[in-house]
Amino acid sequence: MLVRCINCGFSCQKYGKTKAGSQRWHCKQCNITFTQTIDNTTKCFHRFLNWLFSKETQQDMPGQGRTFRRQIADFWQIWPMPPKIETSRDVVFVDGIYLAKKACILICYDGEYVLGWYLCRSEQSRSWQALMQRIATPIVIVSDGGPGLRKALKKVWRTAKLQRCIVHAVWQVHRYTTRRPKTLAGIMLKDLASDLYNVKTQEDAKIWIQRLFNWR
Repeated sequence: MLVRCINCGFSCQKYGKTKAGSQRWHCKQCNITFTQTIDNTTKCFHRFLNWLFSKETQQDMPGQGRTFRRQIADFWQIWPMPPKIETSRDVVFVDGIYLAKKACILICYDGEYVLGWYLCRSEQSRSWQALMQRIATPIVIVSDGGPGLRKALKKVWRTAKLQRCIVHAVWQVHRYTTRRPKTLAGIMLKDLASDLYNVKTQEDAKIWIQRLFNWR
């Protein structure tokens, strides 16, 4: 077995053993002695990934996964950075997903790929700015219309047009009418909101707006 020096890379010779019984190696080139240590980092990382994307549970592991958790503890600290997107998209969709209290992920999606994400405590303008700064300004951005996002748009994506997400708009109406309104006004408003899904052209939009004014 050829062992190379950890300092200069030259081949080494055996040089006795330590008190613990580990093989000691000596380099004639730079005159240092050392022992080889086994680095299982790569092996543990692959095991971590295999477990992460499988249906295996730690409860079924030997010792209920205590050894496994100790070996992979450092990997939970790795947070991959999204790539910088320099090619502008026509339309992007953005939204915040809350994983827990004060743990939110802002996501930007172009209909096919996730362009970027940002971990934050809440959907504040500074958090939205951090997400937008790594993505080229799109033509249209679709969102739920939060105030933090609007403020960030004025500073980063100044030329982007903001389109309110139709799903969020309909949900907002349902908060007031409920899904089974009992009043005539509520029934008409709920139906009017649901018809937003059928608005495809500018002419459709004009007709829908006129219907809204008539309802009022």
